[in-house]
Amino acid sequence: MLVVVGGLPGVGKTTVARAVAGRTGAAHLRIDTFEVALVRLGLLTEVGAEGYELALAAADTCLTAGTDVVVDAVFDVAAARRPFRELAARHGADVHWVRLICTDRVEHRRRVTGRTADLAGHVLPTWPQVQAWTADQWHERHTVVDTAVGDPVAAVLSALGR
Repeated sequence: MLVVVGGLPGVGKTTVARAVAGRTGAAHLRIDTFEVALVRLGLLTEVGAEGYELALAAADTCLTAGTDVVVDAVFDVAAARRPFRELAARHGADVHWVRLICTDRVEHRRRVTGRTADLAGHVLPTWPQVQAWTADQWHERHTVVDTAVGDPVAAVLSALGR
């Protein structure tokens, strides 16, 4: 199984993805971790698709070993999602697309402005940057979970049939 968790910065992707991975025994692959490592190693000064490519390779390795995978990233463009869809198809793995949103604008702003980086060297976006973020429409059949209400982890697990 491949679970792809996407959404704007500050909606709770990493929190939800970690919890879902922990409860399902899946590997958790966070794109931010790959991107920060590339910068920290001095291989890049600015990241683009490289973090997604590394996560894709790690997901391929996990799926080959029979390990379920939860990937978390913004996934704001279709070109970032397509390789993960193709990877799942190559492995014959079920792919579950989850787009997290936060409909409470005050809460979303609080999360973005109040958080601190949990990865050394990770530069977090500002609230104005998040507000200006544009994203492609998701054409993949997906579950939308609002992290401002209820238990988003339970909602994702329910969508996965767990």
